[in-house]
Amino acid sequence: MMRLNKLTLALTVACGAPLSVAYAQETTVLEKITVSASPIHQHEVFDVPSQVDSVSGQAKAQLESGSLGEMLANMPGVNNLSAGAQSGKPVIRGMTGERVKVLSNGASTDYQAYGTRHLPNIDPYLAERIEVIRGPQSVLYGSEALGGVVNVLAPQMPFSQAAQGEADIEYNSNNNETHLGVKMGSGSDKFALTVGASMRKGDNYRVPFAATAVNPVPNPGGSPAPDSRPLFIGEVPFTNFQTRAANIGLGYREDWGQVTLRHSVWRSKQNYLGVESEDGGEFEPLAAGQILENQETQLAAEVFADDWVIKPSWVYTVNDREASHDLPYESMAEDKGTDHYLDLQVVRHDWKLAAEHPNIGDFEGEIGVEVTRKEQRLLSGHLTPSADVDKQAVYLFEEADYERWLVQFGARYDWHKVAAPLDGNNEHFVEAGVFDGTNNTRDFAVWSGSLGATYRLTEEWSLAGNVARGFRAPSIFELYAGGEHGGVQAYQIGNPDLQAEIALNTDLSLRWDNGTTQMVLTAYQNRVDNYIYLANTGNYRCSEAGQESGACTENTVSSEPGAGLIPEMQAEQTDALIRGVEFNLEHRWNRRFQSALAVEWIQGRDQNQARDLPLIPANNLFVKNSFYAADWQALKQQQWTLETKLVASKDSAGAYEPFSQFDGMTIGTASTKGYALWNLRYSAQIATQGKEKVQLNFAVENLFDRAYVDFLDTYKGYTLAQGRNLKLNLRVDF
Repeated sequence: MMRLNKLTLALTVACGAPLSVAYAQETTVLEKITVSASPIHQHEVFDVPSQVDSVSGQAKAQLESGSLGEMLANMPGVNNLSAGAQSGKPVIRGMTGERVKVLSNGASTDYQAYGTRHLPNIDPYLAERIEVIRGPQSVLYGSEALGGVVNVLAPQMPFSQAAQGEADIEYNSNNNETHLGVKMGSGSDKFALTVGASMRKGDNYRVPFAATAVNPVPNPGGSPAPDSRPLFIGEVPFTNFQTRAANIGLGYREDWGQVTLRHSVWRSKQNYLGVESEDGGEFEPLAAGQILENQETQLAAEVFADDWVIKPSWVYTVNDREASHDLPYESMAEDKGTDHYLDLQVVRHDWKLAAEHPNIGDFEGEIGVEVTRKEQRLLSGHLTPSADVDKQAVYLFEEADYERWLVQFGARYDWHKVAAPLDGNNEHFVEAGVFDGTNNTRDFAVWSGSLGATYRLTEEWSLAGNVARGFRAPSIFELYAGGEHGGVQAYQIGNPDLQAEIALNTDLSLRWDNGTTQMVLTAYQNRVDNYIYLANTGNYRCSEAGQESGACTENTVSSEPGAGLIPEMQAEQTDALIRGVEFNLEHRWNRRFQSALAVEWIQGRDQNQARDLPLIPANNLFVKNSFYAADWQALKQQQWTLETKLVASKDSAGAYEPFSQFDGMTIGTASTKGYALWNLRYSAQIATQGKEKVQLNFAVENLFDRAYVDFLDTYKGYTLAQGRNLKLNLRVDF
């Protein structure tokens, strides 16, 4: 009955309960959002053919988190592939990882995205704005933009501005998570400087108390009977983390143009939870520690040459990943240099030369050339080999703005080469039969194209459509992996014969904006040939922990689970069809009330084998109602917000779904039940005697301490999602 009452309340409020409150009908227009989805112009969101959302300012401050996926999860068509409080990857229209390109100021990042728990190496706090573009964006961003783009934008250079900044402090009660951050900037007519620093640290998170699995032991052959209840409740072990990040930016401008130099560093120590059973006994917690570091240098310029704008850029990235299969990060150094210790380094150079050309008839646009050199080096461990990736591309993007039409089209051609040497640390992969001299080098050459248009039916209504052909070349990991992946407790194997993924996406959007109400209804279909996925093969391999305990030997391969064994997964391909409907509605009732509604229906199918695709999010509905209270004492611009997220049940796609084994085990689950989640938020500006502004943000997340599991929660095999959390944030602008 309680569950029904909460659902009824959510739908009642969403459908207009604020209208019954006696307030003067003073309407306030909704804010117009400007985005940089085009390389040549900024546009309002409703004008561009692509489906774009963004978060910035106070809305971003209320959602601040170390998890990029969590921050964006309430946008239409966006979900979160999570692993605790510290790790979240954006899922856009059913795609994530190496199909969603995470950009830093429009430039490619490289965080070794092949793992389900490999989070983007970016601190969202240091960004000024985050934009999400749904649908293939290969024309502008190449491979890995098959599902969409997340562009994390740093503050603009503060030319001709006095020194200003902000200091931020945050506390989360659930895992004693704290955040300290500062951002500052200043500039003269010709020079500008920005700096920022962020520190976030969290202990083990806590989940609600609920019934646990009664006989949590391995069950080869199905005995004991499967049990979907969790193994861990209360405090969840090995989910603590600490992250530090900093950036600096320098700008110089003259009449001829502008030059910008930025450098950022991000370092994180994280523990991930796994389980093990010794000699068939009860499952126990197992730590998988990681130490991650990403350093990025960006040099970019804009040079005015008559009617042309020349835009050269260079990005240098060094990404380090150190990981243990069975030790927390606090003690994993004792295995450093051994086969049990994964140590990977990626060094990457991205060069780009773009030029905005003057009008050619009705069209203005940009042409560009891109070159990428990526060197991955395996220093120890056996998960993925040393290899080099070389990319070259040419592209064209054009845009014309007529009285009622905005038309955009583009074309691109990419050359992509992957080469893995046969010697050194790669000998393990050769000896294991993963690759040899006949398939250790692969070449791909693919074209992409897009055509989109927005037609303004009236002042309030518009219609937008897109057709885009995108591609993604297989990654080093998908081609040549061959070892234990401690973060997900699986033995993963590549496939050197993989072909490039080719996507054909179409979407159609109806939009309405009358100032007080904004509505977007979008239907899309994305057909992906040669769709790559990691499938459970049905076999089990001996883990390194199992070898150390003597439960099994290195060459053990079994068709049944057992002590010391972990699932074997291999990269395979099929033809996929993902289609869905997104509905977004925002309405300002009067000067006191505002409501928002977002609905997502999505279906992903394996066309060749007539089954569901793995890791497709559950259908969901998000409701947000805000009340803008009158000023009281020193509290100004008060806002109370009640959020409700309703998520449908979702069945595992079968044996090839990651974590599907838990549907047949004595702990956890792969298929999940529907749930309703409530959050309460409050924000206010605190008046002071000085010129500084003090912003207070408070939230109660998971208001009713609901015990639930999300389908995209990678911990669903062991425990529940995070319980009630009190979040307090104080920001001082100076």
